[in-house]
Order: sequence, then C-alpha cells, then structure tokens
Amino acid sequence: MIQAIVFDLGGVLFTNGTTLFAKHIAATHKKDQEEVYKLLNYSDFGNAYREGKITGEEFYNSLKKELDLDDDIHELKQKWLEVYQVIEGTKKIIEELRKKYKVYFLSDNVKERVEYAHRRYGFLNWFDGGVFSHEVGVRKPNLKIYETAIVQIGLKPEEIVFIDDKEINLPPAEKIGMKTILYKNPEQLKKELHKMKLL
Repeated sequence: MIQAIVFDLGGVLFTNGTTLFAKHIAATHKKDQEEVYKLLNYSDFGNAYREGKITGEEFYNSLKKELDLDDDIHELKQKWLEVYQVIEGTKKIIEELRKKYKVYFLSDNVKERVEYAHRRYGFLNWFDGGVFSHEVGVRKPNLKIYETAIVQIGLKPEEIVFIDDKEINLPPAEKIGMKTILYKNPEQLKKELHKMKLL
C-alpha cells in the first residue's frame, strides 16, 4: 500500500528554471540554447554545483568563461532565481495528497535556489521532508540519492511513488522498487494519481 509520495521540484512543482535561464542566455547572447542548457545542467561545473562541491561564485565564473559572457555574476544569479516559479496546479495536488500521505521532495537543486524559493514561497513547509543533491553530494540518476531518500522516509520502496519530469531519473527508482510517474503537467499528473487510486 502506498504511504508516501516523492516529488522532484524543478519542472514539477516549479517551472523548469534551468530551461528558462538557458533560453534567456541564448536569446541575449546569441548562443545555442541546447549548448547553454547542457553547460548549466550536465557540465562538470554544473554537476559539481548541484552536488554542493563548488560555490555559486565558482559556478557562475565557469559559466562566464565557457560562454565568454561579460555579465555581472549577481545579475546572472538573480535571473536564474527569478524564472523559478511555483506551478499552482502541482501545489494544489500536493495539498490534496498531504491529507492522506506523507509527501517528500527529491531534488537536484542548488543551495541558493532552494533558499530563494523558500523565502519567496515557504515551500519547504509543504513537505514532510526530503533530499537535496547539494546536501548529500550526489544527484539523480545516481542510485545513492534514491537510497538516501528511502532511509529518510523510513518506508519500504514499494510503499513510495516517485514523480519526476525527466525520464532518465525514473529507472533507478523503479530498480529499487518504487512506483514512478513521468510528470508532464498538473492535469496529466492528476489523471495518473487517479488511475493509481491515490487521489
């Protein structure tokens, strides 16, 4: 029986800030959006930032160097934070689920963005707990981060549903026994949860 639901944050509860920031940089500096996205998310310095292994300043300096940008670090940081906004439909689903289940997050998020989003929305109060990659030093789809979440939740994997908007992040969760949902939008998520008789 399902007892806990685990949410990814960026692209699920919040707009996909990385995609929107990549779009902004590509448009203002005539860069390839896909290349910028990969640098932000999957480059060595992108991974290191999400895993808490380098500071925000080191990350933005690397980004500026890689893309040959002359932007002020503070302005770049502010732009990336601002595009990270709550998806109200998902928030309502979380409120509904919390009446019956424990609700957690599992996120490859960076410290500054978590702090900004919590100051702005108080979103950490919407969950019973969760795991951030920058706190545990690994990110999805590394199996270790899922195992860390299961230990924190204190349930069997088969009692947990994991929701993420990136398909690559679902197989490790399934491998250890969690049920999974690939998120597309709040309406589709609602349907999937109804199918599973969770809503």
